[in-house]
Amino acid sequence: MADHPPALRAEIVALKAELTRLREELAQARKTIQDLNLQLRRDASRPAKR
Repeated sequence: MADHPPALRAEIVALKAELTRLREELAQARKTIQDLNLQLRRDASRPAKR
């Protein structure tokens, strides 16, 4: 990266930071979806209340 102009280096650093943030956000969303799926399966396995 040393041969890139400073502006391009700064853009690369910013994009890497954004990618890290998005990966963390995606991991959290996946966990939320898994938790909700588990809750739905638990709720579905209970007898219906009348």
